[in-house]
Amino acid sequence: MKRLYTRQGKELVPFSPFSLVKTLSLFIFFCFLLFSSGCTDLDDSNYEEGFIEISKNVSDSGSEMELIEVANLSQVDEALKKGPVVLKIGSKGCIPCGKQEEIFSELLPMYQDSASFMLIDIKQHPEFAKEFGVRSIPDTCIIADIESEKYIYMRQDGSKSQERTSARFLGVTDKETLSETLKKAIESRKAEG
Repeated sequence: MKRLYTRQGKELVPFSPFSLVKTLSLFIFFCFLLFSSGCTDLDDSNYEEGFIEISKNVSDSGSEMELIEVANLSQVDEALKKGPVVLKIGSKGCIPCGKQEEIFSELLPMYQDSASFMLIDIKQHPEFAKEFGVRSIPDTCIIADIESEKYIYMRQDGSKSQERTSARFLGVTDKETLSETLKKAIESRKAEG
């Protein structure tokens, strides 16, 4: 059997297939992280079309509920008087963010009278990225309530937390997961009130 050798510097060393497998595995792992974590491209100049039209008025009390674009946190505070807030932080140029908005649109009719669906575009309002600790988008959370001027977030398991990091959904979150978590937030509000 003939052994394969590779050159390291000036000497020949036996070729190890393990080093190739290790390098390939690391490459695949990093590709997986890059493509599964959501949108990291913050240049939205090429993706202006195809996104949902957004209402900018939180006080619109018409019978048809719309996605509300947040410009300041007082809008979120006002919406919390009605019920929980499902908040997506993203960008109009982010394709996964657009998919998350489509899921929001499917949920809107189901929760029209009991919750609000709000969006923050971190391109237009970068201060919110720091405020909410956003590192990748879309980043979604359900704000169940507000106590002592701090948001109370609903975790997927039905528990509440003031720590958003333990209650957020990274990447595109399916309709069923958001719906179940939102139901828990609505039930907790009814139990308290």
